[in-house]
Amino acid sequence: MTSQHDDNESSFPSGEPPEGEYAQGEPGQVDDPGAGADSKSTAKEKAAAVKEHTIARAKQATTQVREKVGHTAELAKSKTPEPILHTATQTAAHVRDTASRATHLAADKTPDAVREKAARAAHATGSKWTPLLAAGIALLVFLLMRHSRRNR
Repeated sequence: MTSQHDDNESSFPSGEPPEGEYAQGEPGQVDDPGAGADSKSTAKEKAAAVKEHTIARAKQATTQVREKVGHTAELAKSKTPEPILHTATQTAAHVRDTASRATHLAADKTPDAVREKAARAAHATGSKWTPLLAAGIALLVFLLMRHSRRNR
């Protein structure tokens, strides 16, 4: 393990802090009253530069990932036979239609008391109500399907 002191020394090229950087007094004391303000502004400038650099790198990485994903999707699409793409498109449309019908069926068969409780819970969750409501409807559909299969 290295100590805190060792880590600080390794950040200086010569291993020793440059002359005049530190005051001889207590830690945290500054000999020149203006030096503290200068070091704060320098630190703020460095932090802003690091932030800008990080944002630029993140944007660059995001762009690269998007390009790579787009290229991969196009490559997969170009290598997939046309009949399979057509079947996948039809299947996706069928799944959307079935989900829509199931949602409407669940909404029609849901008792008013349950709807009111779901509405209150959705209101209480604020902006996150859409995913929670979708999960609740999916759970309700599952329970209704299970109940209907038991009655057969």
